[in-house]
Amino acid sequence: MSKLNKKSISFMLFDWGTSPIPTIHTTFIFSVYFVSSIAIEDGTFIWGLVLAVSGILTAIFSPLIGSYSDKYENRKFFLFFLLLLGFFSTAILWFAKPGMEYMIFAAIFSCLSILCMELIFVLYNSLLCKVSDKNSYGQISGISWCAGYLGGITSLIICLVIFIFPEKLPFGLTKESSGDVRACMVFISFWLILFCFPLFLYVKEPEKNETKQNTLSYLNEGLKIVFKSKPLLRYFVARLFYFDALITLFAFGGIYAAKVFKFEQIEILYFAILINVSAALGAVLGGYFDDKFSPFKTIKLSLLGLIFSGLLLISIENKNLFWITSFFLGFFVGPLQSSSRVLLSKIIPEQRGAQFFGFAIFSGKITSFLGPIIYGSLVMLFDSQRLGMMFVILLFLLSFLILGRDEPIKINTKSYFK
Repeated sequence: MSKLNKKSISFMLFDWGTSPIPTIHTTFIFSVYFVSSIAIEDGTFIWGLVLAVSGILTAIFSPLIGSYSDKYENRKFFLFFLLLLGFFSTAILWFAKPGMEYMIFAAIFSCLSILCMELIFVLYNSLLCKVSDKNSYGQISGISWCAGYLGGITSLIICLVIFIFPEKLPFGLTKESSGDVRACMVFISFWLILFCFPLFLYVKEPEKNETKQNTLSYLNEGLKIVFKSKPLLRYFVARLFYFDALITLFAFGGIYAAKVFKFEQIEILYFAILINVSAALGAVLGGYFDDKFSPFKTIKLSLLGLIFSGLLLISIENKNLFWITSFFLGFFVGPLQSSSRVLLSKIIPEQRGAQFFGFAIFSGKITSFLGPIIYGSLVMLFDSQRLGMMFVILLFLLSFLILGRDEPIKINTKSYFK
């Protein structure tokens, strides 16, 4: 592993800094508050629309922002702009008080916050090449993902202990006006700025791209590269399915535990902590595997682990076995996500890093709504959570089969356009 330095540590801190917003805002605290206290009528449907619209906008803008920032050598500028916009759109949710009159306000800024946090990773992921040599990409990425998982859980525990659980709140806040939840949004906004800012001080802009093409022509050229490289195209298609599976797993994992194993609310919280801690451990170990063997092999091994863990999950009845199986499920989620970043970083030209990570985010988002819809439909039609989870396993299996045996190789753009 390359020596840890200010560049690599600031890169890791960025993952730590961004993770509380999806954890607190999208998953555990504000989403529940939105459904139960703001959009009292049809809240679940409206929150689903917020997620769907933000996902569609992410799919549209990620390749465009990636290509534009590569062409004009301004990844860090766009990253800083999105960071400030994410800070603003999250912090302003302090003003989203209980009641239907705040529904449109909360929905718009929630959508903007989610969109910013997704687009940030188009640019952030492409900077891995500037914080480590290629022989250590896996370890740096794995530790960063580990920091992200732990940052999300740490911020959740802090919010629960300081704002959510106490009867008497600090700073004169009151539960009657939902000051506890609204304060969490301000807290994670400043967490974002505090831990993400060092990256702008220590990480350099990637190499300049000398192209004179306009942005759309440059984007089209990148797409031609993808379609001419069959292993790379297979990877993006496989990524589409396994990220759809991950999104569905994250969305319904807690529900599965509650419905099938009768988990109480506190047990679901412990379940979330277990999944994140095991994923953090898996990301670190997967990073070492990336550098010793290859990220492509790590991805395939992780998919196999998720398939077998998932099959065990839907076949057991014992609650203790569920906890053990959940640990292994989380353990294989971590390297699957981390190694996906490493694989692209190793094969794409540095000058096109943001563009190709834009394509990656696009492939992970363009059908992200289908998994949850199909899972929910299967449960509704057949009254079986296990059948819904079987669909998730099939997505992982399909991804494994699509990847095939041939690893994507280093892209030489000149060889595609002789």
